[in-house]
Amino acid sequence: MRIYNAKVYDTENKTFFDGGVTYEDGVITEVIRGECAGDTDAGGAYLLPGLIDVHSHGRGGYDFMSAEPEQIAKCLIHYLRHGITTVFPCVMTAPLPDIYKAIENIKNTKSPINIDGIHVEGPYVSPKRPGCHNVSQLRFLYADEAYRLVQTIKPLHAHFTMAPELEGADMFIKVLKNNGATVGIGHSDCKYAEAMHALDIGCDSFTHTFNAMRELRHREPGTVGAALSGRAYAEFICDLFHVDGAVLDLSYRAIGADRFVIVSDSISAADMPDGRYMLSGMAVNVKDGRAVNDEGVIAGSTSNVFDGLKNLMKATGEPLEKLAVTATANPAKQVGIYGECGSVTVGKRADLLLTDGNDVLMTVCRGVTV
Repeated sequence: MRIYNAKVYDTENKTFFDGGVTYEDGVITEVIRGECAGDTDAGGAYLLPGLIDVHSHGRGGYDFMSAEPEQIAKCLIHYLRHGITTVFPCVMTAPLPDIYKAIENIKNTKSPINIDGIHVEGPYVSPKRPGCHNVSQLRFLYADEAYRLVQTIKPLHAHFTMAPELEGADMFIKVLKNNGATVGIGHSDCKYAEAMHALDIGCDSFTHTFNAMRELRHREPGTVGAALSGRAYAEFICDLFHVDGAVLDLSYRAIGADRFVIVSDSISAADMPDGRYMLSGMAVNVKDGRAVNDEGVIAGSTSNVFDGLKNLMKATGEPLEKLAVTATANPAKQVGIYGECGSVTVGKRADLLLTDGNDVLMTVCRGVTV
């Protein structure tokens, strides 16, 4: 199969070029510069790598913590309409048996998209910055638990969110890294120096920057200050509710295009009407697309990565070619899967998004037009 007459994205140079892409058996076999013929005429539309969401709790009425494999498969179809071809489903703070059950259900799903890994967001986070997480279910940073969770998640990649100021953090991080996991700092009250130390010993990123972390202050930069230093990847929920557009712009100017990562943090209410939904057993109320729990605490989003990319373009004034990496290459690099996806490159999966810059025109996942 070949898509032609497209503006193909060049990730390395952050530019588009006129050309096409050939793929067979789910793999990109040729990237063509210049005129060519083929099977699908893109009509001059932009051809991007399929988008990647490394932080999502569900969509379409389904929650990854409670859904069975058949339900998860139905849930994942919703991602395709937004050009998302790879996702890291989130398991979150809950009793350990519930977390293990959710992991097994995710692994047993016959998925219509790529599940390359699982994001463990809690229970290893700070009671001072829990967000909507259930404080009564938070746990100490036991290194042996980290090891068992990573082994259970394999052969999928494991990505953890944790608070590095908690007791036992250094060993916890080292065990995760030694066993192939990536680690994000989040739901954390750590000071700037503590965060920088965590980066030095292996942490890779910051989880939904600004939300549920120690604020930036002029004498104590805090967790946010460490995220804005640009030393590591920093996730942002770009729904303009979790973080104001002006702050997204300031953050982008500080971090730069190559470390900024768009995530959805979507919950089961995404792609659904306003109403009452569940997030890992917690009731969530959605009004005007904004999700809060019964105490009024923000509880995830109803957004998606494609809309987040458009919001970031609006907030920063930057063009698509400059920012496309924030939803493709950057999240792939953050969680260690850039060898498989995240760019339009020969040998990588044929995960592709055709867009006019405003709407998703076509999604190709593993070579199948969906």
